[in-house]
Amino acid sequence: MSFPVKTDYRRWRQKQYRYSPQDFLALDRLPSGLILIEYGAVELAMLIKNRHAEASFFGFHAAQSPVMRQPVPYFQGRKVAPKRLNQILVCDPSLYLDEDVRVGWFFGNKYCNLVEELPPIMDKIDALTGATRRLLWGNSAGGTAALRYARDQDVSVVMNPQIILRNFTWSRVEPWLLHAWDLDEYWEGRDYGARHCDLRDTPPKGRIVYCQNEHDDHVELQLEPLAEILGVSTEPGDDGRFKLILGDWGKGHIPPPSEVQQRIVGEEVARMLGKPDGLLARLGFGH
Repeated sequence: MSFPVKTDYRRWRQKQYRYSPQDFLALDRLPSGLILIEYGAVELAMLIKNRHAEASFFGFHAAQSPVMRQPVPYFQGRKVAPKRLNQILVCDPSLYLDEDVRVGWFFGNKYCNLVEELPPIMDKIDALTGATRRLLWGNSAGGTAALRYARDQDVSVVMNPQIILRNFTWSRVEPWLLHAWDLDEYWEGRDYGARHCDLRDTPPKGRIVYCQNEHDDHVELQLEPLAEILGVSTEPGDDGRFKLILGDWGKGHIPPPSEVQQRIVGEEVARMLGKPDGLLARLGFGH
């Protein structure tokens, strides 16, 4: 299959499995490897390790670097994912549209409306792995996706997510709107973003662990509007439903170091599974 962007499947060193959406939903077993669900002009790629664990880690990547674009499929989260959980890393299908599209927030496109397509795929993965719980993780745009696809029983661990897309750098949003939805007029794009890309309209579910760099304009533009709609404080704390971590991780839109993210994720998995903190070592994090 040919795409208008550079692809590199072999760099992930995994056996590849290609399915139509219908064939994937009809599977009776889920192999570990590089799973590719074909939607014609794009594909939904997932890097999966099926450990038949009781919980799964779903990882959503941030935007590609504005300086260097990597080939698709593109994944993040391998350093953060607990080694004892099922691992599902997801590549945004919109990255397949054009070299200029470096981020799509996992909202989908005209070929693959991910908001409708992804939930039944995640449910199927649960059924085939035997998992009953999910931890959804992501940085920046990946954090947006983790919040968007979490259910009441899930935990999302997010770093500096975008909540209101029109409050984000518009030059990053425009290529996605153009190539994903054929929107090339500024105000038309702003209207689309207001109607479809504001998480306040579909408030995130489940337990939220929200990590925000205090030196990022996302504090005012993204965190504060979400806190208002959820009715939670913008001061660090944990009320059981919403845990806010404000950190000093550098100037600008910088996430916490991977070892900090590992610890946060490990603590949440132990909490989610109702296990003591000693589970952290068995999850592969150590102390």
